[in-house]
Amino acid sequence: MNCKRSFLLYAAVLILSAVFYRPDAAAATQENGGILIIYSTLDGKESSEVKMLDLIAGHFSSRVTVKKDADVKQTDLAEKKHIIYYGQTKRKLNKQLVSQINACETPVIAIGFNAGQFSQFSGLSLTNEENVFQVRSTSENSAASLKSGLNVLGVSGLKGKALYTYTSDDGKAHPFVWETDKTNVYIGLTNLLNNNLLLAKQLRQAFGIAAGNTLLYLRLEDISPMSDEKLLLQAGSYLYERNIPFILAVIPVYLNPKTGEKVYLSDKPKLVKSLRKLQSMGGSVVVHGYTHAYRYDETGEGFEFWDAKADQPITSQNAEDDPSLLKKEADFPNEAAYNRYLKPFRENEETYTRQKLTHAIEDLTAEGLYPLAFEAPHYTMSEHGYQITSQYFSSIIGQVQLSDETWKTSGTGPFVTKPAMLHGMTLYPETLGYVDASDANPLGNIEDHISQMIDFEGGVAGAFYHPYLGMEYLPELVDQMEHIPNSEWLDLKKTKQTVQTDKVTIRTSEDGTIHVNSKVNAMEEFFDHHQQSPLEKALWILSSVVLLFVVMFFSYTLYLRATLKKRIFKERKSRG
Repeated sequence: MNCKRSFLLYAAVLILSAVFYRPDAAAATQENGGILIIYSTLDGKESSEVKMLDLIAGHFSSRVTVKKDADVKQTDLAEKKHIIYYGQTKRKLNKQLVSQINACETPVIAIGFNAGQFSQFSGLSLTNEENVFQVRSTSENSAASLKSGLNVLGVSGLKGKALYTYTSDDGKAHPFVWETDKTNVYIGLTNLLNNNLLLAKQLRQAFGIAAGNTLLYLRLEDISPMSDEKLLLQAGSYLYERNIPFILAVIPVYLNPKTGEKVYLSDKPKLVKSLRKLQSMGGSVVVHGYTHAYRYDETGEGFEFWDAKADQPITSQNAEDDPSLLKKEADFPNEAAYNRYLKPFRENEETYTRQKLTHAIEDLTAEGLYPLAFEAPHYTMSEHGYQITSQYFSSIIGQVQLSDETWKTSGTGPFVTKPAMLHGMTLYPETLGYVDASDANPLGNIEDHISQMIDFEGGVAGAFYHPYLGMEYLPELVDQMEHIPNSEWLDLKKTKQTVQTDKVTIRTSEDGTIHVNSKVNAMEEFFDHHQQSPLEKALWILSSVVLLFVVMFFSYTLYLRATLKKRIFKERKSRG
């Protein structure tokens, strides 16, 4: 018999004894006018590269519009401050689009193929395509080495000046980023995922934005009801003593993968007390899923908002159901037919996601913990999932999934951003990674990423740390992060955040105050937690009936005693 059923039986005994009791328990840079991204892909869909471009562009404006080349209308170009064209595949563009771009007075940034079809880049010739490991800005004296290499398109035939060059096997420098006489910019990149820092830096320069300070943040990760409150408190207290605001990524429910038993934060009062203390010491709570598990994977290891077994969006509200393998759009005569097929699956995903987010927010609030943002488990979620999440949270932490085809495409740009794909949510990106104690050099990857962010300047250096590691690596991690010049720590409470359900509204103000309006009933939450099976529901009904009879028995006993007292009083009075 599992712990929950034992508790229910014990509750029934308590009721019989008439003593049953349970106590109540940094935003994106915004510009008027917006940015229009026009893309050309092989299938006409937003590829992972297009979404990465969206992530980067969302730093420079909260009004990013993403359109495939065939769908662009004249009204889409109106009042746009920036226009970006990305040709991921070679294509003859339609005359209407070419005419619209040619007539546009707004500076154009073109990336990849097909840019030579626009008058802004007349004479452009792509000389060759290479994978290079060394590039140099023409404004700098030394070249930058690239570990993973960079796919570039050499360019010639344009008027203006080269901004970046690469060195080929013949030892000669060839330009691949070029600015024309009229401040239009061509960027010769084909893959926007393997080195997005160069693209981000070039867009920042093209938009005339100064680098600014680097924003630091550190998350204490995967905090669940099974976490060691002493180690957690030790890590948080250390950050507090160093005057560092920090983020607490909390999972409200632990799921036992062998038994299916759930352990709630309310079952761990010492841990809750530690979390409340850390929240008062500068910790900002974020929802890291509800169980961080799906199909009885272990909490912290499993996925939750993506079916990793089938590698597709959630299709069933019940994780025990076998996955319905989704068909591909190519199996249908047109897009409308495919969308009709997907509709019931999307409805299931929406119901499932809403329930998870609602329970997570309201469970934490019931324990005096006030979440300010969301972090998807393993950074996995469909774009439909992000759209649903945006109705509950104004911000998301970490990285995002860049494809609805597979979860293996998570990534982020280097900036705080408000891209179109997140439907109004602001992303605070995780760019440094985490301390991997199983590695020979646990901080090795973080050190590499810190070096990149030092060279980049003005982005976000976000990392996470597992409290179960104790204090062995945390001081060195903080020291390394604070070595980044011109940096400052993010205090999420001092940014504009809104988290809401039907029963809860949480808002922040600039002075760090958290304003909470809650209608969460602790008893309702308790019943909602523990009614998990027909047997348990039957036990609760039985307990309620027994309690009713106990109340009736005591009421009737009190009535009889009162009646007896009245009778005795009358008899004594009549006797004088």
